[in-house]
Amino acid sequence: MLAAPIPSWSQSLTTVRLGASLDDGITPALYALHAGIFKKFGLDVQLQGSSSGAALASAVAGGVVDIAKSSLMSLISAYTHGVRFKIVAGAAQYLAREPTNQLCALKTGSIKGLADVNGKTIACNALRSLDQLGTQALIDKRGGNSATVKFIELPFSAMLSALEQGRADMAAISNPVLAANLATGELRTFGDAYEGLGAPLLIAGWFCTQDYVSRSPAVVERFARAMREATLYTNAHHAETVPLLADYSHLDPDVIRKMNRLTNATSVDAREIQPAIDAAAKYKYIDEPFSARELLP
Repeated sequence: MLAAPIPSWSQSLTTVRLGASLDDGITPALYALHAGIFKKFGLDVQLQGSSSGAALASAVAGGVVDIAKSSLMSLISAYTHGVRFKIVAGAAQYLAREPTNQLCALKTGSIKGLADVNGKTIACNALRSLDQLGTQALIDKRGGNSATVKFIELPFSAMLSALEQGRADMAAISNPVLAANLATGELRTFGDAYEGLGAPLLIAGWFCTQDYVSRSPAVVERFARAMREATLYTNAHHAETVPLLADYSHLDPDVIRKMNRLTNATSVDAREIQPAIDAAAKYKYIDEPFSARELLP
């Protein structure tokens, strides 16, 4: 279907209200807007920014936003609470060769490895998130005991100061804040939190309600095709997309150039979702595992 000729939409464009938080995972959508790819597929996409994944989930469920980007853990949790969101396009993807999230501690601290974190405090961007889940799994794989660790919730921007002030012993920090923090020279890293869940792993996805898929299947299909085209370009042209992300995020372009850029998924594969579901059940985030196919249209 993706290889089929693109039809000409002579009628007026279909409006799609798109919600997303600020991270590199939004780059394909920014490029699709900039390059007119959405319009080529008959879509008038109106981007609405948000700093909260929970707010985006509520906006989609309430019909305020049509499609939004969310972390995988939020969608897994929603499913177990009876909210049947559907992932219609891939977003951030964890690949072992391109870490974009690192467990960090001060070089002057006592932590030399993850076996040293027993009884320590670790900061995550959100509690019971994919970051925390992956961190727990990685600690246990590296000889520590994650059951003894205390997790606290902090925005990425506050994590370096929390480490400096002793409010946290370690933090799971993601780009672009990670790149800025590493540039200070104060931190040592202990691996990507998502490593504990395995690679490749879908970190986030573009999602909507089952009702929206049922009411607007052609719009969903065209959105997925547009995102695939944009993602194929942005994955291969990180340097060219620096100005787009810098303008949207108000970050120093040099910081973006120096950081590991995300690889975004060009499709959605249930095999890249299932490990997170299984780990969520193991660590009691959800009562029992379910098939990742339930999250797909």
